[in-house]
Amino acid sequence: MPNIDPACPKRCTAIIGGSFDPIHNGHLYLAEKLSQDPDIERVAFLPVGNHHFKKDKIVLSFEQRLRLIREVLQPGVEVWLDDAGGSGYTADLMRRLQAKYPDRHFAFVIGSDNLRHLHLWYDFEWLQANVTFLIVPRVGYEVQELGELGINHLIKDIRPPEVSSSTIRRNIAQGLSIEGMVSERIKSQVLELYRPGNPR
Repeated sequence: MPNIDPACPKRCTAIIGGSFDPIHNGHLYLAEKLSQDPDIERVAFLPVGNHHFKKDKIVLSFEQRLRLIREVLQPGVEVWLDDAGGSGYTADLMRRLQAKYPDRHFAFVIGSDNLRHLHLWYDFEWLQANVTFLIVPRVGYEVQELGELGINHLIKDIRPPEVSSSTIRRNIAQGLSIEGMVSERIKSQVLELYRPGNPR
């Protein structure tokens, strides 16, 4: 049976990893709500250089994605570069973080849509034993597979806007609106960076 943590221990840091290609309002809403949660001491975005569970090539460079993230950071939310040159594997990232910050407890944030593939993640047995997953329900993906997975976890009933980076890229490529999908602070940059034909 999984271990359900009633609350994060002291110094709990919520880790939101991903390619953020680009960062969007769903990411920002999630980070804002987590930063207000009494269980969470801090929230950190960790953009990756490579993402092994995404078949599509990452469009923007790490530096471009990082710049966009920094421009929309909210109070109480940080961006860490610990995965900038890493393998992109969650197990490797969490090992590094636990070694670097031995006095902190980390919760790795995932959407419930990731649960069905979680057992396929690299070094899953280590993740089962050493990582707490903070699970955010997603529409159409019920949180019902936890017993079989046997993971340490928290469930936070946060409902971010249903938007994805791939939808944003597709809309721009097709000349469709991205209104409400990204922060107004970076909207013009996103439109230009992902514009078809932009050499970046």
